[in-house]
Amino acid sequence: TARPSPTPAPTPRLRPRPKPGPFRMDVYRRNAFTSQYTAWYCVPAAMQTMINIMESGRPDRTRATQDRLYRLARRLSSDRLDGKGAEPIGWARGLERLGYGRFIVRAYRTRSDAMKVAAKQLRITGRPVGILAWRGAHSWVMSGFHATADPALTDRYRVTEVAIEDVWYPRVSSIWGRSDPPDTWVPFERLPRDLLAYRRPGTRYPGLDGRYVLVLPVTDDDPRRSVGPR
Repeated sequence: TARPSPTPAPTPRLRPRPKPGPFRMDVYRRNAFTSQYTAWYCVPAAMQTMINIMESGRPDRTRATQDRLYRLARRLSSDRLDGKGAEPIGWARGLERLGYGRFIVRAYRTRSDAMKVAAKQLRITGRPVGILAWRGAHSWVMSGFHATADPALTDRYRVTEVAIEDVWYPRVSSIWGRSDPPDTWVPFERLPRDLLAYRRPGTRYPGLDGRYVLVLPVTDDDPRRSVGPR
């Protein structure tokens, strides 16, 4: 079973400050959300939304930026990529290339393991997490979480809600239904509707297939590396 990374000693840099009891945080910024401009732009739209969250200036929601992020993510994807779109590794490498810190692609056996690690890394780094939804066909941004305890203080906690930016919004999928507005709090029990194990038709991804895949922010000294195609 996957476990979160070891909990570091609390430091004054963590915001909000560590505290006992149930814990909630959300790094979403007003107007940070950007919907995808085309049906195959979910990765660049998620990258653009994450960058808007991490940047302190006026959010950039332009098509020109999303076009540029799409080209970057495709160029940094592996040679397994077939057709339109981009891979998780292109998403992670793209954010790194643009100077937003280390991001890695990680895969977990269970949904609860994935959300626990996502919450831990969001808490420790203060940066949003990428989630591969719809069996890997779609990209979400996780900007916040509610847990039974502060992940900065303990590994003994359970994630009960996550704050999600679904870049398909305001569209309605013929398969997955209506997407939620940005910064929607989704109870853990509702995640199985959209968050299913990774499986891309026609292409095998060893290390990712059958697991729950994240584009995970990590610290510079974190020893973990990306799984899946390099």
